[in-house]
Amino acid sequence: MFLRLIALALILGFVVSSEAIAAPPISLDAEAIQHLDLKTALPKVIGAIPLAKAPARVVIPPAKEFAVTSLQSGIITRVNVPLGVSVKKGEILAEIDSIALVDLQRGMVDAQSVLSLSESKMHRDDALLKEGVIAKLRWQETRSDFERAKAALRAAEQTLLASGLSAQDIQQIKTGRPISGSYRVISPTDGVVLERMAIVGQKVDALSPLFRVGKLDELWLEVDMPQELLKEAQVGDRVGIENPRASARVIEISQNVNPQNQTALIRARISEGAEALRPGMHVNAELMHRSTDRILKVPLAAIFNFEGRQYVFVQTPKGFEAVEVALAGEESHYAVIHEGLTGNEPVVIQGVAGLKSKWLEATDARPE
Repeated sequence: MFLRLIALALILGFVVSSEAIAAPPISLDAEAIQHLDLKTALPKVIGAIPLAKAPARVVIPPAKEFAVTSLQSGIITRVNVPLGVSVKKGEILAEIDSIALVDLQRGMVDAQSVLSLSESKMHRDDALLKEGVIAKLRWQETRSDFERAKAALRAAEQTLLASGLSAQDIQQIKTGRPISGSYRVISPTDGVVLERMAIVGQKVDALSPLFRVGKLDELWLEVDMPQELLKEAQVGDRVGIENPRASARVIEISQNVNPQNQTALIRARISEGAEALRPGMHVNAELMHRSTDRILKVPLAAIFNFEGRQYVFVQTPKGFEAVEVALAGEESHYAVIHEGLTGNEPVVIQGVAGLKSKWLEATDARPE
């Protein structure tokens, strides 16, 4: 019996509340509207609802990062670029003096001398074979020595090319240019120096890392999303950044959860505002979930609360009417509405407090 009384009281209370809220539209003349400083605007239609806010980092895609290494062991004699500077493809980043490079050049010069001698012998034995002076077996041995000498010279040239010398440099050495152990470290692409390990006077081995260069024509966001929200996220969802203003699209949702903070990594490709971002920046990101429903947004100032519910004032031919709405969340300085409005109603976005007072008087109710 007691439970029935409670249920009856709740029903009666709901009826009374509904009747109190169902007030007639507030009719105001132009002077009153100006006095209350009322302004209206149509809700904006959006295609997504806010899912969650989470910390994120701006990163460079792995395919856009390039390691610049030393080609031969030696001593760094010059560094031309500081950290964070923009560089062009082929630009000289540093210079290195290498004894190993001197040995390689000397080896090529020796291989060229051997080839020149083998070529002379080959020409001599060609003539002798035609005259019948030597056996064909001797000519074949000479021919084999000549081919080995050619292969040795090609190998020496390829080693020098891989060591940073150009084909022009190699040709000049073959024609008598003095041998030098200095070589230049060049940038493999247009980009920005993300990391500089090279120090003047430093001794380095072959393939020691000297610089890390990144192309900034594409940037990603790595968002640490709480694992309980992963089932709502989808590839293609939009990710918004408020400061600096930018947006991205989700391209990958990690299948691994960090056991320490129970977050999973969501990667998004930045599509707008990338020029205001820098690799390594930490930003606050908001994941927007795509929806097939009609989703609207209005300024937060347009929303007011009454008895635990949310309302907006809509301008109609009869005046201003309070309409209950269902909120899906917030986006920047806007409230996202998924029920209550069609999108064609002018909504009061300024002067809501004064209009609410008149509405409460009309409903003969008191605020919470």
